[in-house]
Amino acid sequence: MVDTERVDFIAAALASEGESAEEHRALMVQERSTRVPMGRIAQGDDIANMAAFLSSSESDYMTGLSISVSGGSEMN
Repeated sequence: MVDTERVDFIAAALASEGESAEEHRALMVQERSTRVPMGRIAQGDDIANMAAFLSSSESDYMTGLSISVSGGSEMN
């Protein structure tokens, strides 16, 4: 889960009757955060920083890698 506006839309669609989208979003984020070893969901900058690194000359000698930007929740 990446903290974007999409999470807002998902929360609004999944919120039960009598529950606000904001309340459901907070529950979704809290639940997911407990399953991530770093204790939080990804931020847009987490993904953007990896993309910037991969598109820079710093990664010129890297080939054929799978890089997980998941806060440790997926270790391949």
